[in-house]
Amino acid sequence: MLSRSLRAALLLTVLAALVAPAAAVAATQIFHRFEADATANFTVTQTCADGSTVQQRVTVIGGHEEESENGTTTLDSDFVTLLIRGFDCEGNFVNDRGSGPAEFTLSPSLQTATVEGTVVLRSGSVATVDVTFEGTGELRTTSNTTTFPGFTGHFVARERDAVATGTVVVDGETLVDGSTTNASIETLEDTNISTGAA
Repeated sequence: MLSRSLRAALLLTVLAALVAPAAAVAATQIFHRFEADATANFTVTQTCADGSTVQQRVTVIGGHEEESENGTTTLDSDFVTLLIRGFDCEGNFVNDRGSGPAEFTLSPSLQTATVEGTVVLRSGSVATVDVTFEGTGELRTTSNTTTFPGFTGHFVARERDAVATGTVVVDGETLVDGSTTNASIETLEDTNISTGAA
């Protein structure tokens, strides 16, 4: 028959074994971030009143971003960003941009993407974007894992070249109406697990 002190010692050992895993689980934190971006770079030529021409570069970035902590979503939104750079007919440098909510779709294979939205630019102009992306070529994937005591981070990036077709209308004037092969579709995904262990 076990002595009272030995029984007490065994009971403490069992309780410690039960409590330790629960404490470890409670300390584990999982952060997940996913972002998808479809980017198109258009070069547009505008004809001025005197017959001369100027060029502007118009970049459309449509996308989706989401974040979660321990399975609870903390961010889930679609967006569009528009950048306009170059010169106007008066020789002034143009560097205008804006970003805002949009409707964004993406196929799991990164074969197609679409973005539609209206944004107010820094200049006060209002721009409407409607662009479709068609993936071309191979899907490229980059993956790496970082570990150290109490932490594991896993990063995966996928990217595919694309052809982008659509329109950008600024203050009722069509700035872009056509296609560009200077485009891509990509996703970035981070998963970080912290156990709190030193």
